[in-house]
Amino acid sequence: MPSVIPSRNISPEHIDPDALKVVRRLQRFGFQAYLVGGCVRDLLLHRTPKDFDVVTSALPNQVRKVFRNCRLIGRRFRLAHIHFQGKIIETATFRACNPDAEREPDDPLIRSDNVFGTQAEDALRRDFTCNALFYDPVARELIDYVGGLEDLVSRTIRFIGPPALRVREDPVRILRAIKFAARLKFAIDPQAWAAMVRYRRELIRSAPPRVLEEILRMLRGGTAESSFRLMWEAGLLDVLLPEVATYLARAPERGEVRDPGQGMWAYLRAADRWRREPLSDPVLVAALLLHPMLDAFTHGSRPYDLGEKPGGLGEIAGRMLRGLVLRLHLPKWQVERIQQIVSCQKRLSELRRADPLPRWMTHRAYMSEAADLLELGFMASGAGEAALVRLGRLEDRATAPAPVPRRKRRRRGRRRPAALPPATQGSGA
Repeated sequence: MPSVIPSRNISPEHIDPDALKVVRRLQRFGFQAYLVGGCVRDLLLHRTPKDFDVVTSALPNQVRKVFRNCRLIGRRFRLAHIHFQGKIIETATFRACNPDAEREPDDPLIRSDNVFGTQAEDALRRDFTCNALFYDPVARELIDYVGGLEDLVSRTIRFIGPPALRVREDPVRILRAIKFAARLKFAIDPQAWAAMVRYRRELIRSAPPRVLEEILRMLRGGTAESSFRLMWEAGLLDVLLPEVATYLARAPERGEVRDPGQGMWAYLRAADRWRREPLSDPVLVAALLLHPMLDAFTHGSRPYDLGEKPGGLGEIAGRMLRGLVLRLHLPKWQVERIQQIVSCQKRLSELRRADPLPRWMTHRAYMSEAADLLELGFMASGAGEAALVRLGRLEDRATAPAPVPRRKRRRRGRRRPAALPPATQGSGA
């Protein structure tokens, strides 16, 4: 039986009014409906939820009958997207693990779990206890099937069910555990951590786009440094990013004993402190890989001592990125963009304030991102305000609109005299 806890800590003012409208309307039509998952967790932690998800006993077609502004998406498992002036409230039907799914005795990997279920089954199929809380904003009650509230209080990431089984069912849960631990500043349950370390190589069996998306979310989320330190500690970089693992393992040989790989960590720390327009994915991946690339290029020599070796940093970048394409299916356009912005870093950093940009740099589509990566480098090295001012002017020149070519005036030729009209022949006398 679940624990039903009256909760006055969540103010209705902090709940999206459209999500509240969806829950109330579904309940008015006789269905169970709740807020669920990350939004409930964040509300209890006094954080601002990124979005609000609703779960209900109504089947997708029933949800569509209740809301005229509803669109159903998905083939294997239908979801209801309820539209409110450019915003979507995602509404799902309670789900359960598929008891008829074929699984080998020694291979519990989930390949299909698209089965409707009850509220209790929906709670038990979720990954972590802190993400399995339901909240009824009408009755103002929390429904807890798995001890999630207790783990929120103790700030613990804990799997629902046996950790080894849950990790082997879906190895991407390893990355999700690390992401939430870093983002929420929670500790990972020791049994969960042991299972994550033991079965970390199962990640290579997961769908590469899912793995890549979780890595990008760690880079985008403002906790990239702490996320990747946890990945390094758990041995995940050896599996997913061996180029980075090699760089970090070689760092003590270069005297970086106190903080191996300090150059890479400084870039990630700078990305976490970024407060302007969000950095693009190519810039974030470049921030992660730049120092491993430099290390591979210089074979352990001083960073930025690039020399005149054949092939250049762009070739090293391409070689390293090919591994990410094979393992994580990094899109080709991102590979090309990362190579472009990495290859021009040294020449950009050597430009003085008054120097004109070289012709090859002017009005390139990637120059704004190259300037962002250079600024991360200044932030990582603790460069002073003057360097950032210089960078701002450099970026202005790099991203200024291309001059519109003037239309050439057409030279007018000399006018020919107008042709005389033919003479009119008069009639004979």
